[in-house]
Order: sequence, then structure tokens, then C-alpha cells
Amino acid sequence: MRHTQQILAEMLRVGHEAVISFPNFAYWKNRMAVLNGRMPVSEDLPYQWYDTPNVRFFTMLDFEGLCNEMGIAIRDRQVLDERGNTVTEEHNFLGSLAVYRIGRDD
Repeated sequence: MRHTQQILAEMLRVGHEAVISFPNFAYWKNRMAVLNGRMPVSEDLPYQWYDTPNVRFFTMLDFEGLCNEMGIAIRDRQVLDERGNTVTEEHNFLGSLAVYRIGRDD
């Protein structure tokens, strides 16, 4: 999405909480694709680099850093592997998809 900070701020202006999900670019298979010189293509990132609707690729740590910078509280985080199973360790490395429940850090 474009204007990420503005959209997050507007979501939390309208509602007290919001749910955000995104493919985690730091997932180990995505890292391997980049190390092999290619942009990743997977179930969570199904497009080629030239036709993707994604404007930005980012990691869970990037998103959490942005939330911290903007004063947004992370109320819950679920991390899933590519089969939809919950990841319990090494979230940023083993998680293919991240789902966050966020709110204002009041």
C-alpha cells in the first residue's frame, strides 16, 4: 500500500483497533530466493516482480518498528507458516504470513 503511515493513522482514527496481515519478506524461503538472485514467488507472494500489486515488501520487524515509531500498540500477533500452522519460535525467520491486531498506545 502507498502512504502506509497515513493509512494506519486513519484506520485507528476511525476504529479503536485494526487487523493487519501481510506476507513476511524475511521468511527463510523468501531470503533464499533473494540469495539466489531472484525475487520470491510463493503462495503468499504469488506474483512476479513486474506484475505485483505490492508496492513495498517488508518484514515483521520493520512493521513492529513502524508501530513503535508511530505510538501504535500491538495487541496481538499471529504468525503462520505457508501451510497455515502457527509458528511459535523464530517468528521473523519461519513465519510466512503475519497477522496483527493493533490499537492506539493510549
